[in-house]
Amino acid sequence: MIAGGLLCLLTACGGGPPASPAEAQLGPRITPASPWNLCDRRETVLLNEAGRRTERAAWGLGEEITVYRQTAGRESEYHLFFDDRGLLIGYVGILYEGLDLATQPDYAAWIAKQIPTEFLLPAGAAERSPGGRSGRLYGDQGARVSGRAIVIPQKERPFLYVDSTVLTSYAPLLSAYKPDYLLRIHQTARATPRAVYGPADSESRDYIARQHFAKGEVARVGHCVEKAIAVAIEAYQRAIEIGLSEPLYQAEAQHRLGLSYRDKGLLPQAVSAIESSLKIRPSIPDVVNHLGKVYALMGDRARAAETFQTAIGLKPNYADAHFNLAEAIEDTQPRRALTAYENYLAYTEDTPGEQERIGKAKKRIEALRKAGK
Repeated sequence: MIAGGLLCLLTACGGGPPASPAEAQLGPRITPASPWNLCDRRETVLLNEAGRRTERAAWGLGEEITVYRQTAGRESEYHLFFDDRGLLIGYVGILYEGLDLATQPDYAAWIAKQIPTEFLLPAGAAERSPGGRSGRLYGDQGARVSGRAIVIPQKERPFLYVDSTVLTSYAPLLSAYKPDYLLRIHQTARATPRAVYGPADSESRDYIARQHFAKGEVARVGHCVEKAIAVAIEAYQRAIEIGLSEPLYQAEAQHRLGLSYRDKGLLPQAVSAIESSLKIRPSIPDVVNHLGKVYALMGDRARAAETFQTAIGLKPNYADAHFNLAEAIEDTQPRRALTAYENYLAYTEDTPGEQERIGKAKKRIEALRKAGK
């Protein structure tokens, strides 16, 4: 689940329209809901949890705050993760005795839509669990928010034990399926040392570099309130400087840095960064297409057209690249542009986000056909 989500996260969302932060938070929520939401500031969260026992620890660049609280009438501990700007980017909650999902119809409805992954409980947790030796991990990944839940059946009734929601950019860094969390099941708040992301996790260079990468994603797309391109550029640069161990991350850090430079109007720097990405992972159609768009913004239509054609060669049904090619060559090669517009209409999906371009393509086809008579 994590590996597939990572590939989707890093390759499929490079240039598409971002989800609006104003949209309702995706993922499951226990009711009554906790008095905080993702992207809340740390001081606001602490104010809302005033009077409850809390523990604080470093979490790489940021901070982990554990709150011991009642959740839907059940004793629980919630691990709240904040980035270095003090924004809540995710949480993992442990309900010691479980929460009967029959009392949570909305959460149960979310569970019913997911495909579970069954796993064996750690020995300590399995011995204490009245539901047997296995649990089920549920999860989904939205453009902005990802939800995870661990359920252990009791007498054929689903009981929720781990409740987690994170900003999707941070999902690869925060797992609800963590032995330390599972060992808290059917314990009390003081029975065992609290679960933390210790030095082996959050203090490694690669983990910190990936935190910078995730921070860049949140800032670039505007997952918390508004876009912050300057913050994104600095975050991607730090991730690259510290060093990312996986080639996929290395390439995408350069790619996303290039997109941030583009959004800032720093086009030569954008070209350099995107070309660096392609040196690490060549022949990625989306990245090639984005490079072509930067050339087009620079007014270099010939180079843009060549780059769009390369993207089409890598992915013949790439609708966006066909449209971009048509725009780049319409003034100099109208017949070829006509074909490119027609290819765009043949391959594009008729979605609300594409209506404007579909309309434009149809008008340009009509005009080019009249001009060619």
